[in-house]
Amino acid sequence: MAEYYTRDRLLQLEITGYSLSSAGVATIDGMPASQGALAVLEELNIDASAHLSRSLTPEIAEAADKIYVLAEGHRMIINTNFPSVSEKVSLLGKKSIPDPVGLSLEEYKDCFDIIIKGIEVRIISQFDKPDRRKE
Repeated sequence: MAEYYTRDRLLQLEITGYSLSSAGVATIDGMPASQGALAVLEELNIDASAHLSRSLTPEIAEAADKIYVLAEGHRMIINTNFPSVSEKVSLLGKKSIPDPVGLSLEEYKDCFDIIIKGIEVRIISQFDKPDRRKE
């Protein structure tokens, strides 16, 4: 949800020249987004139907300028497995964001609201000045 929402917001703000992607620390490669995630994004007219999960690799971690995680446990796993990138890793929210997988659509919406707040504060707010936008 975070990747697709952030992409959409950057597009809305006409901010270009940035690359972003998601990768998990406990995922199976090639899995589609959950129905709950697709439904929540669809309400904002964001299509994530092409999404396929992938695991965080050393190459992905090293290439990243920033790595935002949803939970403290994710940060601990990354810092343990990829200590050279620990300076790049931050929580997206003020605290861990619960994983709604397998829960109700309402719980997905609650989780997504927290994700949106984190994205707006940690990522989108960096672009509130026109000179910060890449062309």
